[in-house]
Amino acid sequence: MREKSIVILILLVIALTCSLSGALQRIDHMVFDLGQMAFSEPIPDDVLLVTVDEHSLDRLGRWPWSRQVHARLLDALCRARPAVVGFDVAFPEPQSPEVDERLAQAIRRCGMVVLPLVLETESMGGQVIESPPIPILRDAAAGLGRVGVRIDEGGMARSVDLEEGVGAAAWPLFAAELLRVGGEAPVVSAVSPPAEASYELVQDGRRRLRFAGPPGSFPHVSYADALEGRVPAAMIVGRTILVGAAAVGLGDQFSTPVSANALPMAGVEIQANVWLGLRTATLVREMPPGIAALFSVALALVPLSWLPRLMPSSALFSSLAWMLFPVAFSVLGLTCLQWWFPPMSAVLASFFAYPLWSWRRLEVVRRDLDFELRELAGSISGEDDPGQLSARKMGFEQRIAQVQTARQRVRQLEEQRRETLAFISHDLHVPLSCAVQRLESGADCRPEQLLPSLRRAQSMAQDFLHLARAKALDRKDMKTLDLIFLLHQAADELFLAARDRGMRIERNLPAEPLWVVGDFDAIERCAINLLQNAVTHGLSDSSIVLETERGHRGIDGSAREFVRFWVENAGGEYNPEQLSRVFEKFRRGKENDPAGRRPKGAGLGLYYVRTVAAKHGGRAGAEPGVEGKIRFWVELPLAEASMSESHGRST
Repeated sequence: MREKSIVILILLVIALTCSLSGALQRIDHMVFDLGQMAFSEPIPDDVLLVTVDEHSLDRLGRWPWSRQVHARLLDALCRARPAVVGFDVAFPEPQSPEVDERLAQAIRRCGMVVLPLVLETESMGGQVIESPPIPILRDAAAGLGRVGVRIDEGGMARSVDLEEGVGAAAWPLFAAELLRVGGEAPVVSAVSPPAEASYELVQDGRRRLRFAGPPGSFPHVSYADALEGRVPAAMIVGRTILVGAAAVGLGDQFSTPVSANALPMAGVEIQANVWLGLRTATLVREMPPGIAALFSVALALVPLSWLPRLMPSSALFSSLAWMLFPVAFSVLGLTCLQWWFPPMSAVLASFFAYPLWSWRRLEVVRRDLDFELRELAGSISGEDDPGQLSARKMGFEQRIAQVQTARQRVRQLEEQRRETLAFISHDLHVPLSCAVQRLESGADCRPEQLLPSLRRAQSMAQDFLHLARAKALDRKDMKTLDLIFLLHQAADELFLAARDRGMRIERNLPAEPLWVVGDFDAIERCAINLLQNAVTHGLSDSSIVLETERGHRGIDGSAREFVRFWVENAGGEYNPEQLSRVFEKFRRGKENDPAGRRPKGAGLGLYYVRTVAAKHGGRAGAEPGVEGKIRFWVELPLAEASMSESHGRST
């Protein structure tokens, strides 16, 4: 669960950062452009562009022309009774009273003329100003609308604002006025200007354009041909007519997503696309940034529903396929619902979902490998807590190789265990079978003939029983014990056996108690085994020393206080190789003791001691003493001081 939370948090950061910062906006624009190019809009047959092209400039001369020319064009067009005429030519300054009046009269006679308003930025100070037609023309027009489109950071014309103005969003789109004057849209009251003077540009109702096709897709005729009557009236009657510049040198050209071979689109044709989008309600709304960010997060987190359950190859292909979904969803929303969702933040976050999840999965695998290595190291060494494994700097290949090597070693040890069990089973079976056969045969057999074999079998069985109980010890079941009392009791247990061999047990134990947390029977048996080992293998008429000391050297890398107790006796010389192996299973000390006796027992006594010490968080060891003596010791952590005091008071 922790691994999944980390991945979710990182994906949240990626999706939100990319979505809210707009870092992938250019790529989102490319997706938008490809989407609208894949689904073009049909162009209606009731619209016509009258363009100021190169042919018109050749026929009528250098631009700008006299307004008398525009008046003549309006008269020629309106005689054919169009639905509405949109004149995408700005008239912000007077030309001459007679000429301006002539154009105003032509506009009034037509009665269905919409003129443009231009929002311009002053060269000094960068202030935005409104440039409507001169008053005489503005009063004559049936409608006044704002021309102009938004140019994004890539220099492309992709969107418009439904309302815009200085101080207030008071001016509708030029294309919206064409629809209103032509009777295809309801009359909308003008927005009142703000009470206080304001020079801030206010924009409202941003929409993205869906172009009907590349430049030149709308039906168009030359301005000069329309002026000179070479355009049939059937091409004009009942149609929406847009008049505007199309020649490259006139400056009214824009780059658009559908500009083939970098060919710009004339401003009048962009106005035709805006008119078509408003008419067919296909202008595209943009999803609000906050909602788009949340949607990106939701899409980015979807892969986490299958990544935990699939195998790596299936998860990879599923994640790659899912990366296409935000793009497909965005394109379908664009074409079917006229909503635009920028998909690349979700795509990028989805792209990171698989590597991030794989990273966290590899971290889990690494921890499992390290744990497996520690467990296998413990199985090989025979210790329950083999310590920390130095695997931090190893790569996965090295870890896997280590696990394979360790498992091979475990298999070898398992084989040795089976051989040992078979041997022990035979050792137990033979003496018991012999005793049973003698008893069943009815032959005269004395007890002293049976007792050695039976006692040996009983001792081996008892050793195995004690060892099984030691391995099953659980820390939570242990209690606080007085180690000194326990050691005295163990010494009392071996007093008679030591006396029979002429040995003395010297108890150099403190008078005050030493508290440890452990299992009473296990620690007592541990001390008895050490004393029994000394009695069995020590020299007759010698002393066995039982002693303790306290220290602060860490047992497992910590600085906890510990107590060490040891048994020291004269038992002959031991070389380092022998001392390093005396705590292994089925080790019976030296081949022969100093007295020449064959070692007795099953060789489990010292192995039991080491097992009990490890179960209590301690350790056991052996070291040579002076004058041919040998010392076997056990270290155990001392109980907490508070526990010692409470037990001391209760005692």
